[in-house]
Amino acid sequence: MTEHLEKDKEKHKRKPVRSSKMLLCLRALMIALILFSSYKILCSSKWYYPQKMFTSPKNKNVAIVGTYITSPEKVLNIMKKVEIPKRPLYMLDVKGFEDKISEIKTVKSVHIRRYWFPARMQIVIEDKMPVLMIAPNETAKPAAFFVEDGTLLGADLLPKNNKLYPLKVITTGEQDNFVKWNKDKIDFFLELAEKVKQYSGEEVEYIDYRQPHNIFIKIKSVLIDLGEPDGNADKRLKSIKTILENLDKVDKKIEYVDLRWEVTKYIKIKGKGQQHYESNINPTEHEIG
Repeated sequence: MTEHLEKDKEKHKRKPVRSSKMLLCLRALMIALILFSSYKILCSSKWYYPQKMFTSPKNKNVAIVGTYITSPEKVLNIMKKVEIPKRPLYMLDVKGFEDKISEIKTVKSVHIRRYWFPARMQIVIEDKMPVLMIAPNETAKPAAFFVEDGTLLGADLLPKNNKLYPLKVITTGEQDNFVKWNKDKIDFFLELAEKVKQYSGEEVEYIDYRQPHNIFIKIKSVLIDLGEPDGNADKRLKSIKTILENLDKVDKKIEYVDLRWEVTKYIKIKGKGQQHYESNINPTEHEIG
């Protein structure tokens, strides 16, 4: 009985399955194919940037985005001078490209994104924003403009079809040459415009700085003669809200509101020379204080 049981166990024992020579060959072939394909992919020309990719603005291998005042042509002209290493893009250090583009005066920051199959480059630029433009009079086109870091640039770089122009400062440069202005000077005008907006509730259209010791500020409703931009200028400006609320009582054309004086505020009537009108003396005359 025991012998029969032992024989049955021997019959039902699982015999180990051994890989055949054909299966081994097939596995080796598959591994070789994968390795060969990987090598071909890694060595494909699709990983390499064309040597002349910066010669044309219409080149599909490069895209320049995010610019506001920097022209794509200027970026391409800069990049033409940079040698493109003959190595796949995943091994390429683009820091040198970014540093070169950052030399453009209008560029604040730059980041390069790399794409493959085919090898493409996206240059993402953040421009320095215009904050102050210079004009010789109220109606003239800007002659130059300053960007946020105080750099002075030519008016040809201003966006052509953008209504959101920066603050205009009118100056001929005769008494205070704007070419020599630093960032502190720029910030002075920006802060002044912000205070006028805060006190009047209106945007500043321009600041007339042709006479540095007697500044005029134009808002939508009226022209303001601020006078000397001294330590008391802010105090004098605070009265502008009350003055604006009383302007509708004046039935004559107003030339400007005079804020040069500490105590009394005048309005200048057009066509009356330098005559000032004082309402506390006569209700038909116009002093607001």
